Amino acid sequence: MSDPIVILGAGPAGLACAHRILKRAPGIKVVVIDKAPFVGGAGASFPWKGHTLDFGPHAFHTRGSEPELLVRDLFSDQPDILIEGRKQVHVYLKGQRLKYPLQVSETLRKFNPLLSLRIMIEFAISSLFHAAVSIPVENFENWGKKRFGPTLYKMSFGDYTEKVWKTEASKISEKFAAEKIQGFSFIGLVRRLLRVGGQVTEPYYQTWIYHKYGSGQLYKKLGAEVEAMGGQIILGAGVKSLNHAEQRVNSITLEQKGESRELPCSWLVSTAPLPQFVKLFGHDLPFPVRHGASKLRYISLILVYLEFEVERISDDHWFYLLDPKFAFNRVTEQKNLSAATMEPGKTVLSFELTCRQGDDYWRMKDEELFDMAKADCQQVHFLRNRMDKLTDYRIQRVPDVYEIYYKGFDQHAEAVLAFIREYENVVSIGRRGLFLQGDQHQAVEMGLEMGDILACNATDRQSRIDGFTAKYVRYLDSY
Repeated sequence: MSDPIVILGAGPAGLACAHRILKRAPGIKVVVIDKAPFVGGAGASFPWKGHTLDFGPHAFHTRGSEPELLVRDLFSDQPDILIEGRKQVHVYLKGQRLKYPLQVSETLRKFNPLLSLRIMIEFAISSLFHAAVSIPVENFENWGKKRFGPTLYKMSFGDYTEKVWKTEASKISEKFAAEKIQGFSFIGLVRRLLRVGGQVTEPYYQTWIYHKYGSGQLYKKLGAEVEAMGGQIILGAGVKSLNHAEQRVNSITLEQKGESRELPCSWLVSTAPLPQFVKLFGHDLPFPVRHGASKLRYISLILVYLEFEVERISDDHWFYLLDPKFAFNRVTEQKNLSAATMEPGKTVLSFELTCRQGDDYWRMKDEELFDMAKADCQQVHFLRNRMDKLTDYRIQRVPDVYEIYYKGFDQHAEAVLAFIREYENVVSIGRRGLFLQGDQHQAVEMGLEMGDILACNATDRQSRIDGFTAKYVRYLDSY
């Protein structure tokens, strides 16, 4: 029997890839490896008291394509286990709770009309100026001010972007906007203000499906199917090195429970963070690759879960705290995705705080983080009056969660991806594996597509892999 296809990472992309290979080519041996003791990656869930908690909001966006069909097929014998809904999201800005995406009539009613007038005047001036004078867009701040004017940019994107990424917007690449701010039409907004038609396009998919007992159950079921089809999943195992020669990885060295062993591979699929993965090739990496990997940075996440002895706090799935005065970025009430994830008579809010691993926030004591969350609650009117119902809390620290699109990140990523491409049996996929700002749906989609490519022996396999990279790594011009 030939060597197995080895997949690093038992998250959405890795499990979907394994599932598709085994489905398309049952004779191929597949081994999935993850250093965590559970499957699901960032989409996993964990128990706390009588609750099942996700690592932030992880509803699965419905887009009617293969990833959604896979999820529905996994639970075709349990039609009531998948809950469907539409996002209910607000932003909290300047003491006002506003629907998201923006509803113009509500904004006019709750904000000073002079502010709306100022925004439109700035937009008109900015549009005329940039139409007459060609100024290159060099960073995210330039991008935002050029399109929205300084006031709307600062209120809607600028302050919040700097709070989330813990850096000045002028240091963030303009390509970040292409990934995160999609479909917003200010012209449409103005037309609605003047009552001459137009609309504000919703920037993200709004409908979702969610497992009744938490996001992690989806990936537990996917992992169970991988094993039922003959795949092997090894958890709690770290990869120490890749053993390669003549542009092929022939085996990997695993460490599990203090013991090392070698595992041969015919193909190696990585969903690991790109800079961490490339370091496994050894210390003799070319300088541009080492330098590029060192410049690909991540922001980490601290989750503060607050338990309240009430049925619900609000009807939101989550809401954003846009003002700089708030320490936390986003608050999720998971019970509004599924009441079955919570102990009856109680609800849990998860507060998200981004930070750098090892910084002051990261090193704070749990009690200090709890106090910070309570302080933010006191500044939100519909949370302030529920503080007497606060009964408990829990802290989760998650390192290196989101990719930071610093200026020049694309050049550094290109150097690393080009190095990986030189190996004839190695591919990197998934959000982390391609340094992307993606979601669960996209991760599963990438896993399924790469599974299709590896399950066949087509002569155009390499060109299909190149096409795969070009499709998803839109921040590169070289593919």
